[in-house]
Amino acid sequence: MNGKAYKYYLFILAAIIGFITAVQLKSNITYQGIVTIPKLLDLQNEINNMEVENKQLNDSIREQAMRLAEYKAEVEDTGSAFGIMKNELEKARNYSNYSTVQGPGIVMTLNDSKQEVVEGGDIAWYLIHDLDILEIINELKMAGAEAISINDERVTATTGIRCGGPTINIDGKRHTVPFVIKAIGDPKVLEASALAPESYIELYMEYTGIQVEIEKVENLTITGYRGQSKLRHQRKTEDGEEK
Repeated sequence: MNGKAYKYYLFILAAIIGFITAVQLKSNITYQGIVTIPKLLDLQNEINNMEVENKQLNDSIREQAMRLAEYKAEVEDTGSAFGIMKNELEKARNYSNYSTVQGPGIVMTLNDSKQEVVEGGDIAWYLIHDLDILEIINELKMAGAEAISINDERVTATTGIRCGGPTINIDGKRHTVPFVIKAIGDPKVLEASALAPESYIELYMEYTGIQVEIEKVENLTITGYRGQSKLRHQRKTEDGEEK
């Protein structure tokens, strides 16, 4: 290396050290040791997270201000906020899966395979199991399904699905094939997700000939959850303290 190149690299090194030192002096955060690139990236991530949190808080403030304005207008017009409260209760019931809902979506019908079992194969591969139902339900949720039912049993956050011999037990009720899954959402997106390459149906069910029929529906009705609430132990908390 000649003298000119050596001086050039020495200048670059000095510039880098100077930049890192300036960052340390200007930062209000006390670091142990030299500021490294990973530390700078961590700091940037913290700033990004704070910006996201700040945006969420501002959105919440705007939402609450709009609700307050609605309440005020309702009281001025009718002398009561009962109408708005009733609408909010109805929305809450829809989100909690207790109300019958309507909308566009798909109807998926699943049935056991009619193929002959290959030599050395297991007949269980050709039958529908709880795992198959669970995987399809998860894919529909990821595709934006807003309401789902299986054989008219509404799927909730606490729905239990497990095999029970030749049947599948859904929330304590036994069901046999065919399994009819209804899902409200964008019909094209739901269908495309269910039949996409590397989807559960394409990878595992078509191989053994499990029968799958999908129909897009413009106005689909899904009944509300008809069982009793399973939430017996959780309690609402605020700032870590039980209310």
